Amino acid sequence: MSDEREKYNQDPRVICKYGEMCYQKNEEHHKKYKHPPPSKTVKKHNMHRFLPFNKVQKTLKGKSADSPKAETPNNLDKAPETSKSDEVSQDEKSSGTSNAASDTQDTVVSGAESNNDEDSSEEECNFSYYHKHTDPIILKELFLVEMPDDFFKFFECLKKEAKKESKPIENILDSVNLQLIGPFDFLMGKLPKMLCKDMYLTHWRFYYDPPEFQSVLKKKGTSQFHIGYFRDDPKEKPVFLAKNDSAKDCIITPISENIFGAVYWYLQHETIKSPFTKMASQKLINKVKSWAEQHKYTIEEYDMKKRQKQIACRTFHGAGIVVPYNKETQVGYRPLVEKDVKIKEMFKKLKDAKTQDEKDKVLAEIQPIITYASIAVDECDFGTGLEAGIALFCSGLKELQSNALKCLEVAYSLLKRDAFKKIIQVHLERRRKGVKLSIL
Repeated sequence: MSDEREKYNQDPRVICKYGEMCYQKNEEHHKKYKHPPPSKTVKKHNMHRFLPFNKVQKTLKGKSADSPKAETPNNLDKAPETSKSDEVSQDEKSSGTSNAASDTQDTVVSGAESNNDEDSSEEECNFSYYHKHTDPIILKELFLVEMPDDFFKFFECLKKEAKKESKPIENILDSVNLQLIGPFDFLMGKLPKMLCKDMYLTHWRFYYDPPEFQSVLKKKGTSQFHIGYFRDDPKEKPVFLAKNDSAKDCIITPISENIFGAVYWYLQHETIKSPFTKMASQKLINKVKSWAEQHKYTIEEYDMKKRQKQIACRTFHGAGIVVPYNKETQVGYRPLVEKDVKIKEMFKKLKDAKTQDEKDKVLAEIQPIITYASIAVDECDFGTGLEAGIALFCSGLKELQSNALKCLEVAYSLLKRDAFKKIIQVHLERRRKGVKLSIL
């Protein structure tokens, strides 16, 4: 037994359930969990947190060294650098002989390029994708929420338009800088079958997206502007589609009751903002309006006033939360002990704190808010726990992330919104900024 393996076996920390596949760099994670030393044979899905299965490339001797390298998905974060010897799978146990003695060798492709010194003549992929004609009910198994009828109707309209113009479906929105994401990747047959099902819950989940928000569209390129469905309960249909730009803040702004209205809103604003896409936007506006009329969907903007009567509070993201509330007994929700303005000031002080002592001082000020919310939950005011968890989540501060998770886990459990509980657990474990959020 190697020294590393012996040291690992004697380590008293909890074993990380992802083992060698874990990509976490968070210090708190590594303090709590132990990870096995890397094995000599490195599988492809160990070297990259997103790739579903190994891509095997057969390399024949005597070929030119200039043949194209194996293609792999290109919307990925770069995996940690590994030596070439680590990237090549020897797999001697299964073959019984050394690859060097064979005329054909199997190479595991890592990241975006192959490390073969010899050229490939044939590539064989042993991972598969969900077929675009797969029963859409699978979507609920993957994303834990059911997509509404307007989602599928809109995709059907794009499909017909793509066939009419002899273009791929995704190209229909290219001219207006809009990209189909999330569940749409399933309908387009682009979603890979993953070993780790949790990864679907992080597919295009932006930094400030709470579990209630499911992204379906984004502005192309490096923009973090995206549009998604917002629902109060995972078992219910979405209430509206909203927009958010995670590069700016956590604010979720309602747009329309359906995706036709949301895209119509986007195109109207695009004609004003961008002279480069003005003509294309105007052309598509007419089509979207026609599609909406054909399927009897309104393109009017969502009226937030009618939601005011339902929500317990607006919350930090502005979209509000809806929880069971008994007006007679006043059980179900009570306001947080501090006003939002005061809490935001505390968050800013924590963000600006330079030393650990300064941080500890601010954290001590925030703790009574969390404690009060916990007491409220114990007294059946579950909405207060949800509000506190959303506030801590929207702060975006890593110092408050564990508190946010605890508050939200308890609140979602008591509200019987288990799908949201699972989503927030996976999201916070893998939460990251930027636009490299796809598993493709």
